[in-house]
Amino acid sequence: MQRRDGSMDSGARATPEQMQRQHIFVVNGSVEFLDLMRELLQEERYNVTTTNFVPDTFHQIEAAHPALLVIDLCLGEKAGWNLLAELRQEAATRQIPVILVSTSRQLLERAEVEHARWGADRYLIKPFDLDDLLQMIQELIGPA
Repeated sequence: MQRRDGSMDSGARATPEQMQRQHIFVVNGSVEFLDLMRELLQEERYNVTTTNFVPDTFHQIEAAHPALLVIDLCLGEKAGWNLLAELRQEAATRQIPVILVSTSRQLLERAEVEHARWGADRYLIKPFDLDDLLQMIQELIGPA
């Protein structure tokens, strides 16, 4: 974008149309998975934030106020469970719909059985059909 003085502004700014789109926040340990989700969801016209599990993921989510979360549960790791617990404890994030994904059917079944504790809304075993994910998103938050 060119400024009035002729210099270039390297910072991208969201258009009013982009600011009206639904925002999806994806949390996963795999950069490849995050890249795929970003590409897919942006093609569908959603605003997308992606991140690995890091200590301040909860605060990123709280600040972003997304319409939907996609969170990965990994076998042998507690980060996804800890994030879910923190999300459900705080009023600001408790009502955000969550789609849990995992390569472990056992983890997803546990989350579903303990729904009151973890609060997920949909469950997807990896690998999954991208159309199934998009269908779940449409059901939970509607179009972008």
